Amino acid sequence: MSLERNIKFNDDNSITIDGIKYIPESKTDCNKNIESEKRCTGIDSPGTYDTIYYVNKHGELKRHPYSWEKFYKPYLRGRVVKDAILSLSRDKATQIRFALEKYAAEHNAEPIDWSDKTEKYHIVYNAHRKELQVVMDSFYKADTVYFSSEGVAWKAIKAVGEEDVLWLYRDHQPYLDAFKMD
Repeated sequence: MSLERNIKFNDDNSITIDGIKYIPESKTDCNKNIESEKRCTGIDSPGTYDTIYYVNKHGELKRHPYSWEKFYKPYLRGRVVKDAILSLSRDKATQIRFALEKYAAEHNAEPIDWSDKTEKYHIVYNAHRKELQVVMDSFYKADTVYFSSEGVAWKAIKAVGEEDVLWLYRDHQPYLDAFKMD
């Protein structure tokens, strides 16, 4: 199954992904058909009659009616969602991030130590330049993968695949339903 998607950013601040238009407004409660200020995200707690999606250990997209007894713990662990595209996207993002973490663990000179002021490097997407960059940090720790040198970070990008890393940092949206048109 291909995870390639056609993504278009529209002038009205909406996004079209594979022909489905996503907009940043929704006034319907995610588990009931009542007016609400809350946006549906695709990662909302599923209701009894909702359909949930997950990717199994073989990489196959699975669809099931939600059952609290069977899927409550997998939901709390982030393994089931209410959007098929989001499920595939999250699985792909997890695989790419794992590959970057694995590369860092195997190639960093030593474990990253945040108690000192030594340089640490991580990957970012520069939206102005429209490219991946490796930046240095000494004081601020974000939820990302850190490398012991700029060279190790660039080699990780090459080893994992620049297109995949670019997708993770530029295109991955972990809450697609929040922008889906009703």
